[in-house]
Amino acid sequence: MKHYFYLHWQDARLALLKMLRQPVGSLLNLLMLAIALSLPVSLYLGASSVQSWVGKLTATPQITLFMELSAEQADLAAVQASLQTHPKVAAFSFVSKQQALQQLEQRSGMSGIGEGLGSNPLPDAFIVQPKADAPPEALEMLQRELSGLPMVEQAQFDAAWAKRLHGLLELAMQLAWFLGISFGLALVLITHNSIRMQILARQEEIEVAKLIGATDSFIRRPFMYYAVWQGLLSTLCCWALCSVFVAQAAPALNGFAQLYSESITLRSLLPTELLMLAAASIALGIVGARLAADHYLRKLRAR
Repeated sequence: MKHYFYLHWQDARLALLKMLRQPVGSLLNLLMLAIALSLPVSLYLGASSVQSWVGKLTATPQITLFMELSAEQADLAAVQASLQTHPKVAAFSFVSKQQALQQLEQRSGMSGIGEGLGSNPLPDAFIVQPKADAPPEALEMLQRELSGLPMVEQAQFDAAWAKRLHGLLELAMQLAWFLGISFGLALVLITHNSIRMQILARQEEIEVAKLIGATDSFIRRPFMYYAVWQGLLSTLCCWALCSVFVAQAAPALNGFAQLYSESITLRSLLPTELLMLAAASIALGIVGARLAADHYLRKLRAR
């Protein structure tokens, strides 16, 4: 058993040394694989980070009812009574035109803006919280229904834009998976071609080893470990490229979120995700190496 593990250790060590003896070619090959991996991974990180933020926005959708400027106290009381008895309304709050003006002055830092305008141009408003289990179609129907209440000028569905953005992010996630599968197949083909070139370079050595009784697994093993190292190192390069992407894209995404008084943290790969990516990269590399080695061994047996 110790001899078995020693042989595997020797093959793994020699495969790594072979990569180190050709630093330029190995580095270019690793960068090509890392770029192929980083494209879907970066898209996945960006989409998942924004998706978690959009999920917070759409978790509690609100409908804002803006009253007409000429609305009187009786109109406000009628709307309030309708909202209190409506079966699809979970809660609501009233924001008077005076409160809205005060909030505007606080946000803009321009105190006394109402005095400069001469009169308050902002309307009274009701912020309506629908029931949480309402589907999107029911929310849109509720919006149209509430817009017909007396003296309601506009019913604004605050989460409509976020739902559209959520749909775009779902498309981005599907695109990330599609790119991941496509580049995974490309990784198999790249590894297959790389191992095939190595086999051709060592063709005479392999034939001599086969003549003296070497098994297929003995001949195949060095190439399999080469694929393992290639998959592992390309994953580390991919992680470095994704870290650069996160550092460069985070300020732009955070600037977008600040338009809505929010913040987005563009996350990096989690340790479990990095391990899964490394395992997938190694597995695909092994598949490519196994296909190349078995193809040559079949040709060798046919002679």
